Formats: sequence, structure tokens, C-alpha cells
Amino acid sequence: MKASIKTVIALALGLAAGDALAYGSSSSSGHCDKPIFTEFQPAPNKYLQSFTEFSFIVSSNTTTTSIVANISSGSIQYHLSAKELKFFPLKNGQTEVRGKLPRPIEHGFARLNVTAHSKPGCEKTDGYLLRIQ
Repeated sequence: MKASIKTVIALALGLAAGDALAYGSSSSSGHCDKPIFTEFQPAPNKYLQSFTEFSFIVSSNTTTTSIVANISSGSIQYHLSAKELKFFPLKNGQTEVRGKLPRPIEHGFARLNVTAHSKPGCEKTDGYLLRIQ
């Protein structure tokens, strides 16, 4: 009798462990390769005479239609959607993104934030500060 109870318990634990492995073994369940932003221009923390244009490179897994750039300088706020940005595909699969402000920022500090998705629910935001004399 004791042997059959131990067998039933061992069998039940074995089935439960198999189910747990089945849930954790899927490689596509929650994997998220976020976009990567590089080569920001003008360079972060650089002193500028005026800030009117910017550019950066996004990784090949970035959905370009999801890219948004937000620029703020005190009370000045600009929101540039993908429709207002220009895209230049590179040979390595990456994309150069360029943006132009409606009006230049002439003095103070400006913050540029960029947000993009590689797939739904897989988002990254990056940004930096510029000094304008």
C-alpha cells in the first residue's frame, strides 16, 4: 500500500514538473529585442550656437513607423512623429533618421528624447541633453 501511494505521488510530481518545463521552454514567449539608438548628432552635451536639426541611427529590428522624437526646452515643446521624420536605409540594415525643428532653439538647454518599437510591447526610449549658447 505504501509503495503504491509513493508511486502515485512520484507520478503526480513528475507530471507537474513536465508542465512547468513546457511553459518555460518556449523561446518566443517573452523575448524582447529592443531597438538600439546610436550615433546621435549633434553629440550629447555638446555646446551649440543654435539647435535646428538632429539625426541618429536605429537598429535593423526597429519599426520605423513607430519612431517619435520629443524635443523640449523650457516652455518650447516639439513632437515629431514618424511622418515628420526622414528615413535613410543603410546597407547594413540599420536606418538613419533625420529630423528638423519647425523653429530653431537659440539659447538654454534642450532635451531630445526618442522612442521606438521593434515589435508590439517591445519599446525603448533614449535621449540626451544639448547646451545652446
